[in-house]
Amino acid sequence: MLDAAVAVALEQGAGKLTLDAVAKRAGASKGGVMYNFPTKQALLEALLERLTSHNRLASESIAAALPDEPGRALKAYVMNSVREPDEDDRVSGALVAVINGSPELLQRVAGYFARRFDIISRDVPFDRAALAHVATEGLWLMELFQVSPFNAVQRARVVQLLTELASRDAADVAP
Repeated sequence: MLDAAVAVALEQGAGKLTLDAVAKRAGASKGGVMYNFPTKQALLEALLERLTSHNRLASESIAAALPDEPGRALKAYVMNSVREPDEDDRVSGALVAVINGSPELLQRVAGYFARRFDIISRDVPFDRAALAHVATEGLWLMELFQVSPFNAVQRARVVQLLTELASRDAADVAP
């Protein structure tokens, strides 16, 4: 059902993401969809959980391959966020307007960002983690909405700077 919801969001836009559209795409009855997701809100919550879980697992996988040193989680977050956009990124972009209209979903997203920031800032100075986080999210959003002012060479330089910032020893940054 969630795969069908992803397909609807990507092909038709999040505004067309209805239980009927998901049922049609999944080849199921609306009742079958409603058995798993009694409301559109429940469907959106499950979709949001899937997206944030995939993102968290991707960052953890990258972190596991990096040396165990301060800033490892921050560097993994940056590396995961500046990679080539995938289906989850495109679905996230499609859901921005829908999530923005739901205080409950916004609260869940805010909680996800807060938990993620706690993890990536745990062993590095706040200023360093905050700057890397804000810049990485800004780059991700500009690219998601295809409004980035950077050409390929400039983007590569920005990514290099973000990676260096994330990799820097804590002693290299003033508190």
